[in-house]
Amino acid sequence: MSIAPSNKRDFLPALLVILALAGLALITFGVWAPKLGLYWDDWAKLLVNRLWGPEGYWAYYAEDRPLSAWTHILITPILGENPLTWQIFAVVTRFLSALGFWWMLRGLWPDARRQAAIASMLFLVYPVFNQQAIAVTFHQQWLQYALITFSLALMVQAFRQPRLRIPFTIASLLTSILQLSITEYFVGLELIRLPIFWILTLEQESTWAMRVKKTLLRWLPYLLLLGAFIIWRLFFIQLTGEDPYKANWLYRLTSTPLPALLDLARWIGTDTLYVLLACWGKVIELDLSLSLTKSTLLTWLIALVTGLGVMLVLYRLQKIGKLERKPWIWQALLLGLYAVLVGCLQAWVTERRIIEDFHANRYAMPAMLGAALIWTALVEWISRSKLQKAVLIGTLVGLALIFHWNTAQDFATIWQNQLDFYWQLSWRAPALSPKTAILTEEELFPNQGSFSTAAAINLMYPQEDTRSETLDYWVYTMNPRFKNNYAYEQPFDLPLKTRFRTLAFSGKTPDTILVSYNPQRADCLWILSEDDLNNPLLPELTRQMLPISNLERIHSDSTDDAFPPTDMIGAEPAHGFCYLYQRAALALQEKDTATALALAEETWQTMPPSDESFKTPHEWLTFIRAYAAAERWQDAADLTLEASSIRPGEYYRYLCAVWDQLEETPSTSPDKPPALAAVRDQLTCAAFP
Repeated sequence: MSIAPSNKRDFLPALLVILALAGLALITFGVWAPKLGLYWDDWAKLLVNRLWGPEGYWAYYAEDRPLSAWTHILITPILGENPLTWQIFAVVTRFLSALGFWWMLRGLWPDARRQAAIASMLFLVYPVFNQQAIAVTFHQQWLQYALITFSLALMVQAFRQPRLRIPFTIASLLTSILQLSITEYFVGLELIRLPIFWILTLEQESTWAMRVKKTLLRWLPYLLLLGAFIIWRLFFIQLTGEDPYKANWLYRLTSTPLPALLDLARWIGTDTLYVLLACWGKVIELDLSLSLTKSTLLTWLIALVTGLGVMLVLYRLQKIGKLERKPWIWQALLLGLYAVLVGCLQAWVTERRIIEDFHANRYAMPAMLGAALIWTALVEWISRSKLQKAVLIGTLVGLALIFHWNTAQDFATIWQNQLDFYWQLSWRAPALSPKTAILTEEELFPNQGSFSTAAAINLMYPQEDTRSETLDYWVYTMNPRFKNNYAYEQPFDLPLKTRFRTLAFSGKTPDTILVSYNPQRADCLWILSEDDLNNPLLPELTRQMLPISNLERIHSDSTDDAFPPTDMIGAEPAHGFCYLYQRAALALQEKDTATALALAEETWQTMPPSDESFKTPHEWLTFIRAYAAAERWQDAADLTLEASSIRPGEYYRYLCAVWDQLEETPSTSPDKPPALAAVRDQLTCAAFP
C-alpha cells in the first residue's frame, strides 16, 4: 500500500484527507506565520550564523548534541534569517509529521481509514505543545517528527509489500538514523516499532510462537540501530562539557532503586494525566465575559467553520473494508498508551518533567502521536454513528484551534513588543561601547530568557571584533542576581561573566546601562539614570542600582547601515511618540539643545499630554528639560503642569525633584523664577522634603 493508492476508489478519499490535513495546518498555524517572529533560543541560533556562518553550529552544539548541527548547516542558508521563512518551514514540517502518521496508520489498519484520518487530524492540532511559534529552535523537533513518522510508515510498507521489503526497510532505517542524529527527543518513540510489528503479524500468523518469532525478526534491524544509538549516547559520545541531558535517573536506579522507582511512578502518573487530559484545560478556558472583542469572535467563527469542515470531511469518508470495531479499539488504546509512555521516556530518564515550566511541554511532543490515537479510540468507543464521530472530532479540532490561535496571539504580542523595544533602543542608543551590559529588574519579555534578549542585542549592534571569543553585549536581570547582597552598598566593579554554549561575555559595572520596559505600565522604553531616583514606578532594587547606569556607554555615531538588521526584524516602523522621545533624550545627552527643542515642539503640538492614551508623565520630563535647556521656562512650566494630569498626584514628588534640579541650572532669564514658583505652587512641592 503506497501513499498514493493504486485505484481510483482509494485515491479520492486519500486525496481528500491529505487536502484536509494541509488545510487544517494552514488555518490553524499558517495564517499566523506573517505575524510571528523570533523567540527564546531562536536569537542565539541566528546569532551563531551571523557571527561564524553555518560551520559555527558544529561548535555551538558540541556541548550536548554534536551531530545535530547538520540541520542548521543544511537549512539555515536556504531559509536565511527572515522569521517568516522559518515559520512556514515549521508549519510544513508539522503537516508532514501528520501526513506520515496518517500513512503509517493506513498501512497498519487498512480497514480503519476514517480512524486514521481522525487520529492524524487530532495529532496535527493536539494542544499539549504550545511553542509552535519558536520556529528556528523547534524546526529540529518537527523535522524529527516528520522523519520518524515517515520511517514508521515505510516500515509498515516493507511489511505490506514483500517484493519491496528491502528498499522500504533501508529507507526506513535511513530516516530513523537521520532523526536520531538530531536530538534524543524521539528515541523512546522508536520503541513503538515492536507493538506495530506485533499487530501486523496478528493478521498472518495464528500461533503465538510464530507471532513472537516474526515480530522479533522484523524488529531486529531497528533494535540493533536503537541499541547502537543508546550505547553511543550513554558511553561513547564526545562532549565539550558536562552532559546537560545525562541519564541521571538510570544512574540513580542503580544506586537508590526504590526512590528512583517511586519518582518514576509519580512522574508517569502526573505527566501522563497532563498529556491526555489536563492539557485540554487551557483549550476549554473560553472567554465568556460580556466584553467580547472582535478578535475573540473572529477566532470562534474560524473555529466553528473549521470544525464544520472537519465534520464534513469525516462524514464523507466512506467505510472501506470490514473493520472489527472492538479489537481495533483495544489495539489503538494499548498502542496509544504505550506510545505516550515511551514518548515521555527520554524526559523521565534525564529527570525532566513535562509540567516543570513554560518550555517543558516540549518533552511531551513525542507523546502527541499516542495521545491522538487514544482520543480516536475513545471517540470510536463512545459514539456509534458516523455523524456522532464527526461532530465529536470537529468539536475537539475547533477547540484546539482556539487554543492555538490564542497562543499565537500571545506570541504575536511578544514579537511586537520585542520589535518595539529593539527599535526604540536603536533610536535612543544608535551605538553602544563594546563590553556593555544592559540590566533590567526582571526579564523584559515573558518566558523568553535574558540570554535570548542578549543574543538579540548582539544582532542589533555590530561586533567590535568578530574573531573575538566574547561578545560585546549581554543582558542581565538584577533580580535575583543583586537582590539582598552587597551590591546596594558597593555597586561598582561587580564582575559580569556569562557563557551560553559558544556565546560568552565578560564585563563589569559600571560599564552598564539600566533600562525599564513595560508596555502595560509605560509608553516607551526608559534608559535610566540617577535623575530617575524619584520615579514612583521604579522598583526599589532598580532605584538602588541607578548609580551604575552609565549613559556614556551610549553614542550617536552609528557607522554601519546594516544595523539594526532589517532583513531580520523588518523595516523601521513609523515615527511616533516614542521615536520623538528617544531622539530628544539622545539629543539632550549630546547637549544638542536645538534638536531637543525642535522635537519637543513637534511632540507637544501633535500629541499633547492631555491625550488620555498616555500612561505616565515620565517621557514628558525629557521635553520639559529640553524647554529648560533652551531657556523657555514658561513653556517648561506649562508642559509640566499639563503632564502632571497624567496619574495626578502620583508624580508630583518626581516632578518637583526635577524642578529642584532645574533651579540649580545657571540662567539669567527673568522667566525662570515665576515659572519655578508656579510649578511649586500647583504641585504643592513644599509638602515633599
